[in-house]
Amino acid sequence: MILETRGITKRFGAMCALDGISIAIRKGEFHALVGENGAGKSTLIKILTGVYHAGEGAIVWQGKPVSLPNPRSSMDIGITVIHQERNLIPSFTVVENVYLGTDYEKRGIAVDWKKMKDRVNRLMDELSIHIPVDVPARLLSPPQRTQTEIIRAMMNDSKLLILDEPTSALTDQEASRLFQILKNLQNRGTAILYVSHRLDEIMALSNRITVLQNGRLVKTLETAGTTKDGIISLMTGAWSAEASGPARPSPGDCLLEVKGLSSADGIVKGVDLAARAGEIVGLFGLGGSGRTETLECIYGSRAASGGNVRLGGTAYSRRAPAASIRRGLAMIAEDRRGKALVTRLSVKENTVLSVLDNYSRWGFINDRAQERDTAEQIASLSIKTAGPSQAVEELSGGNQQKVAFAKAIMSSPRVILCDEPTQAVDVKTRREIHSLLRTMAARGRAVVFVSSDLKETLELADRIQIIARGKSGDCFDNKNLSAEQVLGACYAD
Repeated sequence: MILETRGITKRFGAMCALDGISIAIRKGEFHALVGENGAGKSTLIKILTGVYHAGEGAIVWQGKPVSLPNPRSSMDIGITVIHQERNLIPSFTVVENVYLGTDYEKRGIAVDWKKMKDRVNRLMDELSIHIPVDVPARLLSPPQRTQTEIIRAMMNDSKLLILDEPTSALTDQEASRLFQILKNLQNRGTAILYVSHRLDEIMALSNRITVLQNGRLVKTLETAGTTKDGIISLMTGAWSAEASGPARPSPGDCLLEVKGLSSADGIVKGVDLAARAGEIVGLFGLGGSGRTETLECIYGSRAASGGNVRLGGTAYSRRAPAASIRRGLAMIAEDRRGKALVTRLSVKENTVLSVLDNYSRWGFINDRAQERDTAEQIASLSIKTAGPSQAVEELSGGNQQKVAFAKAIMSSPRVILCDEPTQAVDVKTRREIHSLLRTMAARGRAVVFVSSDLKETLELADRIQIIARGKSGDCFDNKNLSAEQVLGACYAD
């Protein structure tokens, strides 16, 4: 065993986040860690990487008890984590980011950039990674950012690599490339601790699976001896098929019409799109195709350079987020911590953020009405929280996403734009969000969503609009539609 935890317990006040967790990871093993949002996965990772100190229990590294008082101590023994939110400096090049935390190579008193680049290139060759070392991190694609962090980890001779939702923003093809890199690391003897809500990945890649539920260890089992439904049952205590949601009437009037949309930065180059009342439209494309940028141009958070947008049959030209909310257009951004929510604020403050004027009269805020309406959203969306006053940053990822939906719903939109609405949420929350989107459509709203998960797009969308290289491609009615047809349209000229 390279790592063992023995009876790890962690409390935050009266709340027990981890209760006596004992797991073991072998050298070169692909070990999956699964559980619903709030099960304790992130807390355990933070203890293993020196961010939190365990109240009780011990960590054993290569047969010897160790103390990990800070992240540096964890890295020094060979534990590296790649978080869901990538930790790169946008203005730094790949080589500069790789050398973060590592002494620069020197020639006399000068930095030996050639030697540094050569060392990074050699390591990339060993791992079959190909990224230009002089490119700033801000210009990298999501998979390239992940690969850059992997290179940095191996620069420090990482013996245990922890990955937290590494494929949440990747297409199937990009994820497959990452899996091959991880296999190369395993062949070098590196152990992988892999956290993901995508159970198909877990079943295909892992050797063993540890299941957590409500801060407790349910079981560690061999992957070959279980099934996906078996894992779901251990995670949730029960399993039921995804509810289809209320029956929806035939689509009504066109609520959103986009013609020839282009962005000022040149990423969106000509997109046509339509969404009718009672309809769910999926935008699907490969990484870098312009899916997110299209939604941002419609909403007004990204500058447009051409094209027309109509809401409810009326032209909408001077687009901006505040104006969109007033016009009945809401957006739930992919980056929920950076764009969708203000995480240091409370659940209540986030929920009412876009409609604050509704609670103000003669310069006074009706706090009681805010509390009442927030409590209704908490109950309606089953948000697990201590109450409206709890800070959003203290909630699990899935419950943060529900708060983002609550904030959007409060403005009573007729058109809802969602970018990766179920990214990095557990199976149960994913099902709840799907049901919510179907209910919105059943009530006459139009829903447009982006997902990197093709299976999810096929499950949820009534129509699928292809986006490729910044332009709209084929649009499919989702009737007996296959994954091969959708992917084929993404690659078509």
